Amino acid sequence: MDKVKKQYVAAPIFFLVMLLDSHLTRTFLAWSSEANIWKTHLLLLILMFCVPKFSKHYMITTTIILGAIFDLYYIGVLGIYAVSLPLAVWGMYLLYDLLYQNIFTMFFGWIILVTAYELAAAGIQVVFKLSIINPVFFATNFLGPTLLVNILFFFIIYYIVKVLFRWE
Repeated sequence: MDKVKKQYVAAPIFFLVMLLDSHLTRTFLAWSSEANIWKTHLLLLILMFCVPKFSKHYMITTTIILGAIFDLYYIGVLGIYAVSLPLAVWGMYLLYDLLYQNIFTMFFGWIILVTAYELAAAGIQVVFKLSIINPVFFATNFLGPTLLVNILFFFIIYYIVKVLFRWE
């Protein structure tokens, strides 16, 4: 499949992954009786694996649109994920030479990326007074479980992508 066809196929797949991502987050939230927030970032993970395959312009444009859709549908305030999602992808391109050396650099880059992504989203919400965030609750009941579930998904998705696409 040529590059243009991949771009036409990738955008709807990104959208479906975004929907799956939000449903998994709601499922994990229900399982923990809303005591912990297990936020999955499958879309961000798939975007991380797609950065070497697509141009920066395509990826950032796509993430602006996806972030805006996410904001309008799930949050009702435009700007939080429409800003933080493209910034995360832009960061992936900035750190391209460091992130994509081997599985270990991708893994640690993934942990840093998820942490920075959540801090950016929380920071935007605090700056615009959309929420009040308790730092202890954020670290223990939100960031900890989020990192745990995303580390698990990283290894699952990494091996699936490696087998399916023979990606090294």
